Amino acid sequence: MSKTENAQNRLASNAISGIVATIIYMLSRLMLTPFTLHYLSLSEFGLWSLCFIILSYAGMGGFGVNSTYIRYAARYLAEGKEEEISRLLSTGVAYMLLFCSLFFVGLYLLMPFLIERFNVEPSQREVASTLILGTAIVFSIELTLGGFRFIINGMHEFTKEKTVAIIAGLIEIGAIIGFLALGAGVKGLLYAYAIRLILETLGCWFIAKTMLPSLRVSWRLFSREHLRHFFGFGGKVQVLGVLGIFLTAVDRMFITAISGLAAGGMFEIGRKLPSTAGGVSSSAFGPILSTSAHLEGEWRGEKWKSPHERAFTYVHILLATATLALIPIAFFEKVRPWLPTSGPITALAAAGLCLLLVVLLVRSFNTEKRLESDELKKLYLDGIRFTNILNSVLFGFLVSMAHPLIDVWVGTKYPGAADVMIFLSIAYSVQLCTGPVTMLFRGIDRNGRELEYMLVQTLLMVLWIPAGTIAWGLSGAAAAIAASMSVSTLFLIWRSNNTFSIGLREFLAYSILPALLPLVPGVLIYAATKLWPQTGRLNLMIQILSCGTLFVLSSAGLLWKFVLNETEKAKALEFLPIKKQSA
Repeated sequence: MSKTENAQNRLASNAISGIVATIIYMLSRLMLTPFTLHYLSLSEFGLWSLCFIILSYAGMGGFGVNSTYIRYAARYLAEGKEEEISRLLSTGVAYMLLFCSLFFVGLYLLMPFLIERFNVEPSQREVASTLILGTAIVFSIELTLGGFRFIINGMHEFTKEKTVAIIAGLIEIGAIIGFLALGAGVKGLLYAYAIRLILETLGCWFIAKTMLPSLRVSWRLFSREHLRHFFGFGGKVQVLGVLGIFLTAVDRMFITAISGLAAGGMFEIGRKLPSTAGGVSSSAFGPILSTSAHLEGEWRGEKWKSPHERAFTYVHILLATATLALIPIAFFEKVRPWLPTSGPITALAAAGLCLLLVVLLVRSFNTEKRLESDELKKLYLDGIRFTNILNSVLFGFLVSMAHPLIDVWVGTKYPGAADVMIFLSIAYSVQLCTGPVTMLFRGIDRNGRELEYMLVQTLLMVLWIPAGTIAWGLSGAAAAIAASMSVSTLFLIWRSNNTFSIGLREFLAYSILPALLPLVPGVLIYAATKLWPQTGRLNLMIQILSCGTLFVLSSAGLLWKFVLNETEKAKALEFLPIKKQSA
């Protein structure tokens, strides 16, 4: 078997395994939400979400650190330098302890400002302070001691680390149920979170020590050489991680700040199912990085851009994005008073400048190097094709059955959550096809494409989400998210197709059009819910199960008949629980 075939087989197997494990974990979390809402008010639920919005900024500091643990633990293990792993871990613990201490002190000093800025009611300010600072302490401990988990990953024992995480997560769910039933309120979520952290840390420490008895943490093992690893290799990944984590929290941050905790809670309910579906889809991306790293490619064209030229390109992209963002904002009635001139004049001027900047960008991009590799090109197209087909089934069902799903899941008191769910399902289904692309470019050490894409999405979300929230509330915020993700995704696909010299017709025919077939049964089940609306959870559950079965079987049949080629059909059959006949 060739290197390429072996890599492709590992990719498919790891992708399917990751999806199955993620589905099991996600389902347990979804089942917990209705129980939690039974004991907590929407404001309390939004307050708990706010805690992790704030903590996400602390998580920025650990993104590159985690990748450094994995990379260098694997390297030292392969080279037989097991004692260096202890130095790596000790240095990482010291580095993260300092970072987390500074973060906690800064958070404590900013607490009055945060409480006021996020519109926390006076009656909830004491519990809000307790939750935010309490989760910050727990999360800081997790960041500091999380090296044990990633050392295990670096030793290629992903299954053991995942087993510990799942067991601890299930115990956390049991603890949440117990604390809420005993009347602990929203603080019970904090207590359960702390229990999970303790169990995960102890479990990973035990496994790491069992696999590597010489592993230890000591201040004497702190090393400047290993600190450079965290700032060098980890630094490049860190920039992308900071933007990525910021993007996962910026929507809830703006919504909570503008519309209050209850709106944040409503948005969190509407976000839950699309986020879960996105987690299932994105769990297949990881193996693409290692697969692309094993495949060879040759770059042809002019010389690489200098750092100065690349920085100029990033600024150019940001300017073009800003002018594009201004065009629709100029027509928002509630935002228009902030503009220097009338709406139509502002929009026309922004459109003209945007067109000029885009033309200049196209001329610049056409002089860049092209990647010549049939294997990487196929991996690129197949990754987007597979992701889009999976997304069309997952998110097509969520869009078609949004209102019945919300009603049967959390009750009829949250009608606005269904509209949020529809917009976010569209947004995530589009944005997730960038996952295979960014993993591929990381694997071949070309992170510039991902940085360009994230800069575009960040600027659009920062400008469009507040404007959409002010203009149309939660629905406007969700629509702004969908628009931001769609535009930035189209930009990345355009840039990537240009890199691989892929024409628009080839790309649409192979990777996009096949994913549109499940829209046919999606329209049918949507029409069924409108023609025969149901009330009561039992009737809604019967309707959802009936329509869901029809949708999945119809989608699978259409894809099998008109989309999948013989190789894809054979690969799909390998993962079906069909007993093979002996020869």
